[in-house]
Amino acid sequence: MKKKQLLILGGTFVFLLLVVLILENPFRKSEYQKKVEEATALFPNFNKEQVAKIEIIAKGETTTLSKQSDQWTVTSMDNYPADSESVKDLLEKVAEFDNAKPVSDNPKNQAEFQVDSSGVEAKLMDANDKMLAHLFVGKNTPGFLSSYVRVADSNNVYEAQGYLQSVFDKGTRTWKDRTIFNFNKGIVTQINITSPEETVELRLDAENKWQMHQPITAAANQSEVGNLLTAFSQLKTDDFAEAKELAEYGLDTPTSSISAILNDGTAITLHVGKEEGGKLYVKSKDKEPIFMLYKSNVDNLIKKSDKFMENVTPPETENTNPAE
Repeated sequence: MKKKQLLILGGTFVFLLLVVLILENPFRKSEYQKKVEEATALFPNFNKEQVAKIEIIAKGETTTLSKQSDQWTVTSMDNYPADSESVKDLLEKVAEFDNAKPVSDNPKNQAEFQVDSSGVEAKLMDANDKMLAHLFVGKNTPGFLSSYVRVADSNNVYEAQGYLQSVFDKGTRTWKDRTIFNFNKGIVTQINITSPEETVELRLDAENKWQMHQPITAAANQSEVGNLLTAFSQLKTDDFAEAKELAEYGLDTPTSSISAILNDGTAITLHVGKEEGGKLYVKSKDKEPIFMLYKSNVDNLIKKSDKFMENVTPPETENTNPAE
């Protein structure tokens, strides 16, 4: 009897499995999978290595980026060094664009998707100004995980992954490289911090331990010095200031500064000027641009001596209270 029941159950299972395979067919590719596999690049002959010039047109303004000796500069901003990672991200996005997710081919819908002059227009050219890619980047899709794009000479609008307007249009943050300093913190042997209140001098000893020499002589908190060096050696600006006389920014006779002395004697110095709108004007001693840092970021650099004091836990005293 049990054997007969097992056979019935086994047969029922096989029947149900066949039904599932017929109805669901997990081995059949979905329409979406087919589209992805059959998708072609929007710019099939695009080679990001050939791009030597980029024009970004947004909100009525044109920003031009140029590649000069393998370095990108913001041509429209006095050839200031460009943020190379942002340029790399833009080029990679253009190379990835494909037609896997068509949205519309009606030119009347371009304004709705902002793939016209209301969006961001990008032109990518080679060294001879030959157009390699010309496109419009529109608004986010309703899911906010992708954006609309359109090739300039086509009415077809596609969905592309990512919040792309921020990739192509940097707005007030601009395409400028925001790096103030980028040096190896491991070769720093001395740190000097001056402020209106005091001068702090930290030196690395023979055992690679940081010691305070001013305003007092004491062992320094190694973690605190390490955090300071990390912030200082990878310092990026929060904003750029207009080119004016140093006196207008309080940088002609700065009252605060921080210097890192490298093992070859090189001094890397940041001068701090006056505060305006929650930001302070700062300037590298050896560079022309004037930057702006939020006060909290300046406070992470211009630290007082008590921040570097080694925390020493007092020894426990023996309890001699006879009542206990």
